[in-house]
Amino acid sequence: MVRWMKKILSLLLAAIKRALRREHYYLDEGQNLHLVKRLHLKWSLASLGVLAIGVTAIYFANDLAGDLLGLGYGGQAGMKRENQVLKERVLTLDARVGELETSMNHLNAQGNQLRLLVDLPKLDEAAASAGTGGAAAQPLSDVISDNGTEHLQSAASTLEKMVAELKVQEQSYLQIERKYQYNKSYFAALPALKPMDGFYSAHDFGIRMHPVLGIMRTHEGIDIVNDVGTPVVAAADGVVDMAGQSGGGYGITLILSHGYGYQTLYAHLSKVLVRAGAHVVRGEVIAKSGRTGLVSGPHLHYEVRFNGICKNPADYFLDDLKASEYRAQLAAH
Repeated sequence: MVRWMKKILSLLLAAIKRALRREHYYLDEGQNLHLVKRLHLKWSLASLGVLAIGVTAIYFANDLAGDLLGLGYGGQAGMKRENQVLKERVLTLDARVGELETSMNHLNAQGNQLRLLVDLPKLDEAAASAGTGGAAAQPLSDVISDNGTEHLQSAASTLEKMVAELKVQEQSYLQIERKYQYNKSYFAALPALKPMDGFYSAHDFGIRMHPVLGIMRTHEGIDIVNDVGTPVVAAADGVVDMAGQSGGGYGITLILSHGYGYQTLYAHLSKVLVRAGAHVVRGEVIAKSGRTGLVSGPHLHYEVRFNGICKNPADYFLDDLKASEYRAQLAAH
């Protein structure tokens, strides 16, 4: 196609050159013959008409063929069309980025809610955005119009900002996961379950009159009163530290270690149902109540120790939930 159009163009130019020349001879005073090239108006106008028609034909043929002659005007038109398409795509991208930014803001808010639920501090705005204000994009004015460049730079800046925020949220969610797992283990270790059904007094902890000795003594736990043989359950998940005779006024005793600094003690038992070293879970029956040791009647002496210091067990009970009710709810699930 290119060769064909170039051949036509060369033929037209050759014909015009021939048409524009006319030869004329004359003798000077010395009878010498001279050749004169003269331009005729009639032939000049005809030649110019032929040239205009030929150039116009070649112009349109070249345009239809995609500027095969490389004249350049077709490339500019094509660039304009490409810029228009690119601009439309940039506007679509900008809208999508806006939607992503809205979702990112929602994710940040939801992340802070989860952090509060697991007892972590909220991320402030500066931390959530990773300190980014949005980096400027590379100039693109040579590719698309100013308006398109503005939209593309805005989208690029927003995307960079969201990438930084996503990295912050990724670390935040890892913290939330670790804290959740910690809380799950920690809550399982809290002695929150009343270990036996029966009556007790929250004021039984501390200095009181000893029921057998008749003198004021420190009572390091509470007494839960019920018949001999009443099931005694673990107040929290843990490991059996000691099970058997205490060698003192507590009679048959069982001690559980729960981790996180917590221990529980169960005394005056009639029977122990677990061995030292065994793993137990909250609500599991571990013993039977009794009246062994120095007692005035059947009851369970129960202590909670945190880092070796005795605490009032009633402060840990979950709304005085009965052990039997707790076991029933666990079985239902």
